[in-house]
Amino acid sequence: MSCFKRENEWTHKPEKVAQLLLKWFAENKRAFPWRETSDPYKVLMAEILLRKTDAGKVSTIYDHFVRKYPGFEALVNADAKELEQFLRPLGLYRRRTKELIDLAQIMTTEYHGEIPRSREELLKLPGVGDYIANAVLCFAFGEDLPLLDTNIGRVAIRVFSFKSEKKRVRDDPEMWQMVHRIVPKRRARDFNFAVLDLAAKVCIPRKPKCLVCPINLICDYCSRRVEGRVEAC
Repeated sequence: MSCFKRENEWTHKPEKVAQLLLKWFAENKRAFPWRETSDPYKVLMAEILLRKTDAGKVSTIYDHFVRKYPGFEALVNADAKELEQFLRPLGLYRRRTKELIDLAQIMTTEYHGEIPRSREELLKLPGVGDYIANAVLCFAFGEDLPLLDTNIGRVAIRVFSFKSEKKRVRDDPEMWQMVHRIVPKRRARDFNFAVLDLAAKVCIPRKPKCLVCPINLICDYCSRRVEGRVEAC
């Protein structure tokens, strides 16, 4: 359940948050190779590799990965043991290997190597959930869609005092609706990257750096912190 105190604040606050974050992002963005492409295959591979691991680890193998496996044909013919060793630095390497090979088999046999632009079809693919489906549609196909994971959820909860009854925020339909309302039209790609970077560099889980946060003046959590009324979040 959300707990916005003033409807007029909700009407204008998302626009201001987006404006400030995009301005901050222009000068503080993190550089990763997968952010320099809109190729659907490369975007999908990046998102699968990034799941449950650190972006820094993925950046050490990503370029080599897409050169060695430039498409689904290369993946479907990959040696599983070799692929496991390649993915070992990311953790969960056996699971990732199986998912990637299963995905490649489906993509080559059912989709002729073409990544679908339908969210419903994307969600049928091995290893693809709501987050990855939206990431592909946003970063590869330019759709104005939100992303929601633990990190993005933390930012939204702090800024807007949103309270979820779900154990995992990504399972909360209301949370998805809320973050969708914040995404600015035609700037979803940069905005989603901006929130991810803010969560990684400033709005961190413990001891967030509120003093240097670009949206601290309109953040509910920061206001409560200044007043000494901070709860765990």
